[in-house]
Amino acid sequence: MTAKRRQSLDELIVSMDEPGALAALKNRLGAGEDPTALLAECRTGMERVGRLYEEGTYFISALILAGEIFEEAAELLVPRLQSRPAGPASCKMVIATVRGDIHDIGKNIVITLLDAEGFEMVDLGVNVPAEDIAAAVERERPNILGLSSLLTSGYASMKDTITLVRERADAGEHRLPIVVGGAPLDQVASDEVGADAWCDDAARGLDVVRSLLT
Repeated sequence: MTAKRRQSLDELIVSMDEPGALAALKNRLGAGEDPTALLAECRTGMERVGRLYEEGTYFISALILAGEIFEEAAELLVPRLQSRPAGPASCKMVIATVRGDIHDIGKNIVITLLDAEGFEMVDLGVNVPAEDIAAAVERERPNILGLSSLLTSGYASMKDTITLVRERADAGEHRLPIVVGGAPLDQVASDEVGADAWCDDAARGLDVVRSLLT
């Protein structure tokens, strides 16, 4: 009798199999597998879901469910990352969902990934006014700012926030890198709101942040 092929974590996330993904993860952790490699496998699953969404194969409900599976997996994995690498120059990031939007799945995935990389994350939450974000940037003095919105109506809030932050935070030769994220974003929207970079897939946010800091 042929043994049944074991599905990888990314395949289980893509198929939206929450119980199967978490059970497989616990079994593989119990067998002594490297949590860093398991986290990377989960991230690959999120990237694949993101691509399927972009292609129109998956809908927003799939993004949300995959994000929830990823967050549950991260809760098991992140505490087991024994030697977490330091982010570039021990970086600090302030991150928020802008005013007018209460979605936080993508933001939370980015936080989980960057936290696992050793970044110091300051999460301001959702529906955050421009004034509060600018005040947090002044207080925390981060290396990078991340703004999220899943709604196109949030672009105006992003633009207002970036304008206010630039007025207050940038001085001399220093210019705070700002990355925006959200499924509807593209290069045109990013340019219009005044961001330095953008991503429409939370699982790729880590690479975008790294590129801005290096």
